[in-house]
Amino acid sequence: MVNMDIPLRTSLPPPFRNYKYDKLKIVHQAHKAKTNELVLSLEDDDTLMLEEDCTLRAAGIAHETEIAFFCEEDYKNYKANPISSW
Repeated sequence: MVNMDIPLRTSLPPPFRNYKYDKLKIVHQAHKAKTNELVLSLEDDDTLMLEEDCTLRAAGIAHETEIAFFCEEDYKNYKANPISSW
């Protein structure tokens, strides 16, 4: 499981290792159109969000598929007010 692997990766800074990631979403699949979103696409959650108990193969994840791993609560807050500040 990814949740168990991230805290063990010493190459990641502590804030990233200790954050509460809990959701996976397909960002881009090879040979398909790519979004211009800066952060993460806010569309198609019903088809692009991966189910917790589903394997990557069963979810249709193929070679070179980009997947985002993030905190669902943060995603919902961003989706409610999608303003990027730099």
